[in-house]
Amino acid sequence: MSDRPLTGVLVAEFGNLIAAPYAGMLLADLGARVIKVEPPGGDLGRQFGPYQKGESAFFMAVNRGKESVAIDTKDWVSKRVLDNLIKKADVLVHNLRHDAMDRLGLGEDRCRELNANLIYAVVSAFGATGPYANRSGIDVIFQGESGMISITGDAKDRPRKTATPIGDYVAATNTALAIAAALAETPRTGRRIDVSLRDGLMAVQSGWNALGFVNHAQPERTGTSSPFLAPNQVFGAADGPFTLAIVSDRHFALLADALERPDLVEDFPTNQDRMDGQDSLTRKLTRMFKTQDAEYWIDLLTDVGLPVGRVLSLAEAFDDPQARHNEMLVEFDHPVAGHVRTTGSPIRLDGDPTHAATLPPTLGQHTRSILGELGLDPNTVEKMIEEGTAVAS
Repeated sequence: MSDRPLTGVLVAEFGNLIAAPYAGMLLADLGARVIKVEPPGGDLGRQFGPYQKGESAFFMAVNRGKESVAIDTKDWVSKRVLDNLIKKADVLVHNLRHDAMDRLGLGEDRCRELNANLIYAVVSAFGATGPYANRSGIDVIFQGESGMISITGDAKDRPRKTATPIGDYVAATNTALAIAAALAETPRTGRRIDVSLRDGLMAVQSGWNALGFVNHAQPERTGTSSPFLAPNQVFGAADGPFTLAIVSDRHFALLADALERPDLVEDFPTNQDRMDGQDSLTRKLTRMFKTQDAEYWIDLLTDVGLPVGRVLSLAEAFDDPQARHNEMLVEFDHPVAGHVRTTGSPIRLDGDPTHAATLPPTLGQHTRSILGELGLDPNTVEKMIEEGTAVAS
């Protein structure tokens, strides 16, 4: 896609691990030029496996479409270069500790002196101000302190966390959304954007929060079933699980008709009846579903227009024909890692996927070109590389 919405936007990313890097990647997918500023040792994500020929697959999954400049940000020449970068940038995004950017000389006030119209976006654990502002955190902490762990899992088992570090991806998406909104302002003015990882998790569980607010009590954990609708859960067929979601009385009537069980509508005519009698309804449906394989039920219920689906492994999900059609599997040949398979973008514009065409950068892949672009002569750049204040690949 040649003309993407953020073409011409320059983003300076100071990111580690997932939150700021994934936000930067979303912006790159939408056409922004993202210069990733890394220390000589690289983004911490480069230290996380699994590895392909020494390159972190974890890092590559959230850093496509960027340029990497690897410099010692404490070096005075590097500081001069970073000043020039901020003067040119439309956006700065980071998820470092609150005082880290100030120590680099790139706190918000300093950046405003360099570029009054800069969009300064910060992803932090608990927020920029308040009693927890200086606390560090990671996803399991946010899941615990947002209430998410307390509502995840089966009522008969202990609470669980989600397998995915969802707080990072939610915060990254919120950050990219806020940046895009700030970029759309006319005339453009400098904006400070603050996104809290914990707040993001609290926000996305608004339905569960509503249960707690109305009932003045902690909601019960419901496993794979819904606290609002029934039947809406994973069921076991003869050969394995499948998912079924009934979202209206009309849907339930279609289900009963497909199963040739009119008595189900007589016994459970409304959603509230189904919620009140959920255990009994689940037992009745489970006994029926155990008599055939999952594909039989999926085909039968799909034909009558009901939301029903398979429970796929990760490999099966990416091999699914719709996922392949939507280009959710991206494959490329990396200069070091070789053939790499990674996740595509869920966003399509004018029918095309938005994932950036360029590969995740090796550490310092663009150091020479970017330092030259920002005012350093080739001899100075080579001297920095020899002295270890810059890394180039």
